[in-house]
Amino acid sequence: MEIELAGTPVVLLPQRALLIKEIATLILGDLHLGKAMHFRKAGISFPQASASKDYTVLQQLMEIHQPKEVYFLGDLFHSSQNTEWLQFENFVKSNSNAKFVLIKGNHDILKKEVYESLQLEVIPQQLAYKNLIFSHEPLKEITEGKINIIGHIHPGCVIRGLGKQYLRLPCFYFKQQTFVLPALAS
Repeated sequence: MEIELAGTPVVLLPQRALLIKEIATLILGDLHLGKAMHFRKAGISFPQASASKDYTVLQQLMEIHQPKEVYFLGDLFHSSQNTEWLQFENFVKSNSNAKFVLIKGNHDILKKEVYESLQLEVIPQQLAYKNLIFSHEPLKEITEGKINIIGHIHPGCVIRGLGKQYLRLPCFYFKQQTFVLPALAS
């Protein structure tokens, strides 16, 4: 679905991502890579398939849209480095034609050298393109005419049925000057 944000045409993708065609840039909310391994190490059951599904979606996005740049809006890796980082290394190396940029989030705690080893550019707080400001968490103040595009919040909508069943689905959320991407993570 194509929309316009602060004068910039963007595409909302069903894979929970945003694409700025005019600069061939893919924007992704919280991936939380390594989450499955993090929970399993703590003795909490977590499906292994979720990590491979995330990489399948990522690779499909890369092949279909062939971005020159990919912005991760924070929370790229869930916590400390674990073996799932190797999958991310392989993903980045197999997509070496794109530049990867991480706008740090509260879960991005890996050492600077880990990111640098993949030539992943790390932005501490925010990055701007035209009237769009990309950050992990919402900015406290946004200049009039600009829109803050963020991750962090993981928006969703709930659909309730007659038999007390419900379904929570991820969604894009826009209010005033803040546009929230759903988490890419499954």
